Amino acid sequence: MDVSMQILVVDDHKMFAESIELLLAAQHQVTTVSDGSAAITQVTADKPDIVLLDQRLPDIDGLTLLKVIHALPDPPPVILLSGSEDVALIDAARRDGAAGFLHKSLSAEALIEAINLVGTGGTIWPQLEAASVTEGSGESHLLNTEGVNGRIVRELGITGRQIEVLQLLVAGMPNKTIASQLGIAESTVKTHVKSLFQVLKVNNRVACQNRARDLGLLQ
Repeated sequence: MDVSMQILVVDDHKMFAESIELLLAAQHQVTTVSDGSAAITQVTADKPDIVLLDQRLPDIDGLTLLKVIHALPDPPPVILLSGSEDVALIDAARRDGAAGFLHKSLSAEALIEAINLVGTGGTIWPQLEAASVTEGSGESHLLNTEGVNGRIVRELGITGRQIEVLQLLVAGMPNKTIASQLGIAESTVKTHVKSLFQVLKVNNRVACQNRARDLGLLQ
């Protein structure tokens, strides 16, 4: 049975904050604030169980506020929220003490799962260790990764996020589970799967797996 928690949402986008509050209010006590100053006051006074923290705030950036919260006595776990999947941002959030990172396009179900996980002492991170890229630039910058053929990836122009999706697809996971694992929307997973089908010139998941293995894409 899920435990009720006090959750602080720090986001200056009123509609987004209210949507989260509406989603969580049936199970949890939710407070919303729109800037860093109010967040610090709320964390100090109310001792929330979890903080959902937007990276972009009007008076301070999320990473800086994360450091401030983390320096407080007995700080609550903080999940950083962002509309970007910038690798450097995610790495910095992990380094600065966040309990996780979520993309703001994730599904309601994935958000609830993430909160429950962090509420029990877990962490939630996109699987960016597999490959890191500057998406949208048309160029992949693959990190040294066990089990991935970087040369083939570069030749095919496959992005790091697509590699993450492909690895989970090959492991037999459905789109919904992949979305939850990566902290992204299921519709985004479907888009990546469609792109992989086009790049690998296949039209189904089994053929995609076989083609990836035949190419030596996943070693």
